[in-house]
Amino acid sequence: MDNFCVLPFVSIEADPMGKCKVCCLSYETIPDIDLKTNTLTEAFNSSYMNNLRQSFLNGEKPANCNRCWAEEDSGRTSKRMHSIARLRQIIGDQKFTSSSDGSLTFLDLKLGNICNLKCRICGSFSSSKWAQEEIDIYPNNQSARDNLVNGRWPRESKKFWEDLTQLLSSTKYFEFTGGEPFLIDEHFTLLEIAVEMGYASDIEIHYNTNLTTFPKRGLELWPHFKLVEIALSIDDIGPRFEYQRYGANWNKTIDNLQRFYDLRDTNRNIKLQLCMTSNVQNFYYIDEMCQWIAQQRFDYVYFNVLHDAWHFSIARLNDAAKKLIYDKLEKYSGPYAHEVANLLQFMMQGEGSDCSKLVQVLKNSDLQRNQKFSDHHSEIAAAIGYE
Repeated sequence: MDNFCVLPFVSIEADPMGKCKVCCLSYETIPDIDLKTNTLTEAFNSSYMNNLRQSFLNGEKPANCNRCWAEEDSGRTSKRMHSIARLRQIIGDQKFTSSSDGSLTFLDLKLGNICNLKCRICGSFSSSKWAQEEIDIYPNNQSARDNLVNGRWPRESKKFWEDLTQLLSSTKYFEFTGGEPFLIDEHFTLLEIAVEMGYASDIEIHYNTNLTTFPKRGLELWPHFKLVEIALSIDDIGPRFEYQRYGANWNKTIDNLQRFYDLRDTNRNIKLQLCMTSNVQNFYYIDEMCQWIAQQRFDYVYFNVLHDAWHFSIARLNDAAKKLIYDKLEKYSGPYAHEVANLLQFMMQGEGSDCSKLVQVLKNSDLQRNQKFSDHHSEIAAAIGYE
């Protein structure tokens, strides 16, 4: 089954608002599941998930998974492909022959939207800081107001935590993103329970962090776990980094990076990954970023591609911006040239836009933050019509 995805058989994602999906790239949430009142087990056993599992057993390509299909069409290694390779190390070559096969072993938990940054590619769904700014920009934005409230769901759902504690005996892999996971204390309490119950040594953890925090509780708990992989989200360097990840400081980021290097060098179960998300702000400068990455000491490097918000996707750039980027990067032959080439193909295959939505979003935040996109991104700003 060339189209097979293992995730529906072993995994579930809890999103920052307490809804569930099969994974973070899924278009659809699981109907009638809300983690304020439901559990991950109920989500996993739902008729929706059973139907999705059967689709993959039938060799189909569900439309819900179009983001993976689009990446694969451009020659990229999709989340589906990456998950098959990654989870094989955890669950072995387990075969799935019916929709009732499998069990929850991989939990992708976004435990609310607590965050201390307002990254340009983010929003109120994943950042409490963003929620307040969206309300300031659009006072009648009910969605942002709802996200500010609903992002607190992990602190209001006793049933969720009771079920999650029961799942610890079968859990082999946690993925914590956010919000900013190092600011979400409840997840450290969960890890403490795993240690106390004797499950920690069989569990691997993956984080995605904005590198603004170096958590003391983590330092005490992580040595008990089988593996702790910390993915550091760095999308650009210097002033462009600070513009794109509003509230972060480049020099402090580099200081914390060194602290994580030191931690990794003294703890064999710690691995560091660089996770760079390619989007309309940084893709033109990706050659500079690749040169910087090559000088670092990461264990893994992952080139993520942004799908949402759609107006920040490189696939949705206008023709002028695509040509500008293509002409600059077409002959790039430096570090990670293969990744750059695949990203270029993804960009060129995508349905473009006139970038008017992108420009408006950038200008709204620039006005609120007393910034200007063209100050640090002048070439791409001119191409998208940012004046």
